[in-house]
Amino acid sequence: MEKFEVVEKLVTDIDFKFEYGNKEKIYRYLFSYDNNRIIESMAIVHILDDTPVDLTVEISNMYNCVVGCRFCASGSLPESNLFLSAEDYLMQVDKSLKESNINYKDYPKFYVAFTGIGEPSLVKGEIARGIMLIKDKYPNVQVNIATTGFDNTCFGYWDKLNLPIRYFQLPYYSCESDKIKYIIQNVPKDYDLRKNIEEAIKYKNNHKGCRVKVNFVVMEGINDSEEDIEKMIRYLEKYKQDIIIKVSYLNYTEKCRENNLHSPVQNVMNAILNRFQLLGFDCYIFGTENNTELGCGQLVQNYICDENNKTINIENDKVKIKKPQL
Repeated sequence: MEKFEVVEKLVTDIDFKFEYGNKEKIYRYLFSYDNNRIIESMAIVHILDDTPVDLTVEISNMYNCVVGCRFCASGSLPESNLFLSAEDYLMQVDKSLKESNINYKDYPKFYVAFTGIGEPSLVKGEIARGIMLIKDKYPNVQVNIATTGFDNTCFGYWDKLNLPIRYFQLPYYSCESDKIKYIIQNVPKDYDLRKNIEEAIKYKNNHKGCRVKVNFVVMEGINDSEEDIEKMIRYLEKYKQDIIIKVSYLNYTEKCRENNLHSPVQNVMNAILNRFQLLGFDCYIFGTENNTELGCGQLVQNYICDENNKTINIENDKVKIKKPQL
């Protein structure tokens, strides 16, 4: 297959809770990258009732993922990671729009999101170069970046550049080191969530219009108890005026099934939201109770490398699969 040819496509219309809407239309793609690798990208139309409010193209900056979140399917391929190039970022945007038959000019707001597969902080220079390439072609674009902050010098690096960054999103699973290490399996020894939040806020304060979101992915029995929430409140209290808390449903993936991870029921999610709101936090619920096709790596998790190191679909019963030794 040629580079960035469509390997698989999934189009989904869903009811979806987020900051300023209640529906999404998702065009999710697997694109060929080379003879052995596939890249996942998607175009998302966010909708309030029946009115489109923005268009977002979410792209990968890596093949596989170095972070190793226990619930995430992004790093499910048993092969070494590959960092993509700025040109690859632009090509994903181009192909996602073309294959979805979408004209970005038809939407009031157009975003490109580094919120899918990969860790942007580890390729901060390439991310900056990619943003510039994308902005050259799509002048009205704004960029969303989700980062675990494995290299928290990324914020200072990007601060010196004139980049159209709309928001940073940092994950919160717990403020307890044991729980963080359990969820983020490849967390660096010097990982400091508080430092990451402070560096992101520093960037925000230097760039009008940029925001900082803390993405609280809620997991039943792990971080959803009243004690967990009170610890989180104490941890984030000092940043209340500078952050938005995104209370997120856990997307179902095969990794969730393997690790017995579940999202709490809606009443628990609502109670968490209400607790934060009563204390004056800016927050909202993100996601849906009933999704099976939304998580990062949701399509790529169906693929694996065969004995010839070629990526194949494991749902094809005719193919005999042999996992490579790691």
